[in-house]
Amino acid sequence: MLAVYLKDLAAYFRTFSGYVFMSVFLLITSVFYITGNVFSANADFNNTLGNILFIFILVVPILTMRLMTDEVTQKTDHLLFTAPISFSEIVLGKYFAAVTVFAVTLLLTCLYPFAISFFGNLAIWEIVGGMIGFFLLGCVSIAIGVMISTITDNLVSAAIGTFGALLAILFIDSFRSIYPVEANPNAVFAAILALGVAFWVYRMTRSHVLGIAVAAVGLGSVGLVFWLKPELYHGFVYHLLGWFSVFYHFGNFQRGVLALSSIVYYLSLAVLVLFLTVQILEKRRWS
Repeated sequence: MLAVYLKDLAAYFRTFSGYVFMSVFLLITSVFYITGNVFSANADFNNTLGNILFIFILVVPILTMRLMTDEVTQKTDHLLFTAPISFSEIVLGKYFAAVTVFAVTLLLTCLYPFAISFFGNLAIWEIVGGMIGFFLLGCVSIAIGVMISTITDNLVSAAIGTFGALLAILFIDSFRSIYPVEANPNAVFAAILALGVAFWVYRMTRSHVLGIAVAAVGLGSVGLVFWLKPELYHGFVYHLLGWFSVFYHFGNFQRGVLALSSIVYYLSLAVLVLFLTVQILEKRRWS
């Protein structure tokens, strides 16, 4: 894993993608820092962090688009697949290389809060909590980018795919806030979700019987719960999508609260995405 890590870390600064990432990241954070803290004489740096969450949509594709697609374009993917290291080591080596570049860049922004201490009392531990949450959110975003890079075969597709995936996650909050909280539309959403699971089971097993059985059980369960206790569906979509919204969970960190549930959520999600990435590579090797 160390060899893969060092190779990809060096590649970031040999191909200038690392410099581009750091430049864009620092430019955006500097603009929001100057306008949100310096010009307004505001010492609340966590509020600035909350306002720039969209930055991951723009910079993570730059950071992750080359990780796996470069192996394909340079025809070194077959060498990588036959190397005496596991796919887990390959994925983790590349992932930690990207996280290192991100961590170094984020570390540079730690200088900003000290400069605004002249505008008021600096809530150091709140800022530390905000920076930890921002880092964990970046780790999850990078994991998603690594997985997208594994699925695609060229840089443009990897960049667009990562941009689209992170943009869709960002829009989850908007959708959950406008979706009705009444039981009826939420029960309909649950029924559609059950059909989606049944279709996925059918695609995985190619069994019509199993797919129909899962659909029948799912729809029957949704209907039974709605008949016996419809109030359980009140706000179902809001709470369900809240779990999938990685940006929503940043709220605790923005308030300076190091909630264990949010930390575990980010770490578990990053591990899950990386695990799926390893499975994708395993499948590619035998296809």
